[in-house]
Amino acid sequence: MKKQFSWIRDALKEAERIDKYDPGESAESLANRLGFKSEDILRLNANENFFVPLSLLKALLREVLEEVDPRTYPQDERPVLSDALGRFLKIPAEQIIIGAGGDQLIELVSHAFLKRGDEVLSIKPTFSIYGRATEAAGATYRTVSLKENFSLDIENLLSSVSDRCKMVFLCSPNNPTGNQFSLADLKGILQEFGGLVIVDEAYVDFASYSLADFTEKSENLVLLRTFSKAFGLAGLRIGYAIASPEVATVLNERFQMPYPASLLAIKLCLKLLDRIRIVEEGIEEVKNERRRLLKRLNIVEGVRAFDSEANFVLAGLERSSDEVYNDLLSRGIVVRNIGSILNTKNCLRITVAPRPMTNRFLNAFEEVLSNEPC
Repeated sequence: MKKQFSWIRDALKEAERIDKYDPGESAESLANRLGFKSEDILRLNANENFFVPLSLLKALLREVLEEVDPRTYPQDERPVLSDALGRFLKIPAEQIIIGAGGDQLIELVSHAFLKRGDEVLSIKPTFSIYGRATEAAGATYRTVSLKENFSLDIENLLSSVSDRCKMVFLCSPNNPTGNQFSLADLKGILQEFGGLVIVDEAYVDFASYSLADFTEKSENLVLLRTFSKAFGLAGLRIGYAIASPEVATVLNERFQMPYPASLLAIKLCLKLLDRIRIVEEGIEEVKNERRRLLKRLNIVEGVRAFDSEANFVLAGLERSSDEVYNDLLSRGIVVRNIGSILNTKNCLRITVAPRPMTNRFLNAFEEVLSNEPC
């Protein structure tokens, strides 16, 4: 008798409620489509960090390749990285959970603490993966709009908490708005909300403060951090979370996979932590170039660029963002076309990049906006 697999079809149908994530077209594909060389495509759409010297990263990778045996699993390397991060952050190593980038850690926390029927609360606009991970865990994802100045609407957020709400996701500095939420607001949520507060600090190295010092004694606080931004290792997919010792122990021992990050990535992170001054110098360069980008954008007629504490800048245009995006694309420049955010229409998000890259973007951007729309 033929087996019946209708439940598989039902499961696939159920999965359709989970939003797809579109990482955008690759530089190689764009180059082929637009008639450019791939190295001539300027990628300012993914908040990647081009300030860490590529020559340094390649040299360190060569060192790592000589030191590791790729046939073996990571053993002591992950605890060693936790120890190094603990010294760097001045927190106990047992509070750290190593993972395969921020996205995997979002999924890890969702899988560990959510069940079908639960609710998760977040803000809009923000990073879309929070909703995706929530829905994949079988829970319901709900959002509360930010205020028009992009600050948290604390009263509305807390009044939206139901008995089924187990978790709040907050990205601070927030993607795509770029602003860091006030410490008083975040502390208020931690005190008033009875569930887990997950604060994504992917961009915190470019910002004013971190909540890392609050994690040891705040049982309901989990921070998400990454090596993709300040350390320039987006392609190696490695990050970490910070939580109370009790929460971190459970996540590490009961929910995290045995080998969540590659041996290559772990060893390279250790080498960069030994050269932290180079990373810190890159962070200062990001901040300096961010100030210059904001200033230049805000003197262009029909543009309003918002203050940022991340490695990107959000700008609202009077012109159609679709038209400007496509005009830039025809010049081999890729930014993120966000569209409308609250009452601000025609938004583009631009990665802060080293000066030659930024100058190429600014020259093209000003030329595009000086032309009459078709």
